[in-house]
Amino acid sequence: MIDIHIPASLEYDTANASRLATAIKNMRSFEEITEWNNKATAEVKVMHTILSKIEEKQQKVTSILSEEQQEHEAKAFFFKLFGYRKEQKQWLVEQSRLAREKAHIESLIEQFESVIHFTPNSPDELKELIEECKKQKIELLTEKKAVNAQISSIRADARQQTANTNYGNYGKGDRRRIRLNKESALRPAESQKTAIKRQVTELDQIITWLERFN
Repeated sequence: MIDIHIPASLEYDTANASRLATAIKNMRSFEEITEWNNKATAEVKVMHTILSKIEEKQQKVTSILSEEQQEHEAKAFFFKLFGYRKEQKQWLVEQSRLAREKAHIESLIEQFESVIHFTPNSPDELKELIEECKKQKIELLTEKKAVNAQISSIRADARQQTANTNYGNYGKGDRRRIRLNKESALRPAESQKTAIKRQVTELDQIITWLERFN
């Protein structure tokens, strides 16, 4: 959460956002937080304005592509077959670019808003935030233990099933099926475990950052 990723953009001047992303790591007082929040909130409004402009451009490109498609369909078969639609390809490239730009700006807005929501404005709010983060971390670690137990159970079941198969080529197909079933069952649990680890790491970073204000 504290590490704000600033993507390159042709639609939005990210200089101010980059300065704010650097400043968040160096804050030490509630006064600095208040000042940062005000600047960040204003910058988020700028991002929303840029987002609206991108959406307008997207609508324009969609309209142009629709018109070109209609014109193309109206042409004779020979021209449709051999006609080189260079402009349409260029507009399709622009459409993809605008979609990426929009996704990047939306991600940036989400990152800034997340930091704004986690910046304490008083000692009482700081204490509440730290306690809330630590409580959530405990809940995640408890969930992680349950997932680890599930993973161990799946592997143990697979080992037992494998032990019960015939040796040699006679049991080869059964062992292969058991392994495939095991991997299929493990996949969602392993993904959940990875997600929990990531969330715990993020919470540790937030807690460390918050505790500097004590």
